[in-house]
Amino acid sequence: MTSQIPAGWYTDPAPAQPGAPPQHRYWDGQQWTEHVQPAPDPGSYPGPYPGAYAGGPVLATTPDGQRLAGWWQRVAAYLLDSVVVFAVSAVAGWPFMSRIVSTYREFIYRAMRAAENGTATPGQADLIGEIFLPLLGFVAVSLLVSLVYNASFLKALAATPGKLVMGLRVRLRERPGPLSWGTVLVRWLTQNIASFFSVVPLVGSLAGVYPLLDSLWPLWDAKKQALHDKAARTNVVRVRG
Repeated sequence: MTSQIPAGWYTDPAPAQPGAPPQHRYWDGQQWTEHVQPAPDPGSYPGPYPGAYAGGPVLATTPDGQRLAGWWQRVAAYLLDSVVVFAVSAVAGWPFMSRIVSTYREFIYRAMRAAENGTATPGQADLIGEIFLPLLGFVAVSLLVSLVYNASFLKALAATPGKLVMGLRVRLRERPGPLSWGTVLVRWLTQNIASFFSVVPLVGSLAGVYPLLDSLWPLWDAKKQALHDKAARTNVVRVRG
C-alpha cells in the first residue's frame, strides 16, 4: 500500500512533457506534493522500491519536501537587506547621525589640541556622555525602519528584497501559506532583540554575541533554522536555482 511508503523523493508519477528531462516529486508519506527537482542519472541511486534513490545525497527540506535555503544564500540576502535598511536609516535619522559625526570630530580635535598643549586629554566617558542621546535616537530610527521594511515585505511577499534577489522565501515549517502578523513580528523581534541593548555599556557588548550566534545557527541545526526561525516556527526555502 502506498501509505506504507515513507516520505521522500521518488520518480514523478505525472507524465513528463515530450523532451522534458525526468524529475522527482516529493511524497510526504500520505500524498504527492508540488515540490519537484531534476532526477539523477538513471540507476545512480538504487532504492528498495521503484523510483527511490536512498543512496544519493540527501537535500534538506521542509516536512512536505520544499528545499531549504543554503547558509551562504541567507547571508547574501541579509547583507543586501542590511545595505538598504542602513541607507534608509541614514536618511531618516540624519539629524542624529550628523550630530554623532560632529561630536566625534570635535572630540578628536580637542584630543589633538590637548596633546599639543600638554594638557589633560578628554576621556572616553566624556565622549560616551555626549553621543549617548543622538546614538539612542539613531538606533530607534534604525529599528523602526528595519521593522517596517521586514514586516511589510514578509507579510506581503513572504520575502524581503534581498531574499527575492536570491530566490528565497520565508514560510512556516509545517505548512505553506501566508505568514501571519504574529509570525512576522515574532521573527523580527527575536532576530533584532540585541539591538535594543546595543547602546547600554557592557550589556550591549554581551548582547552583541547573539546576532552572530543567531546567524550561524543554521550551519549545525538539523532543520536549518536560525534562532529567530525557531521562535517563529519558520524556514527559509529556495524557490529558484
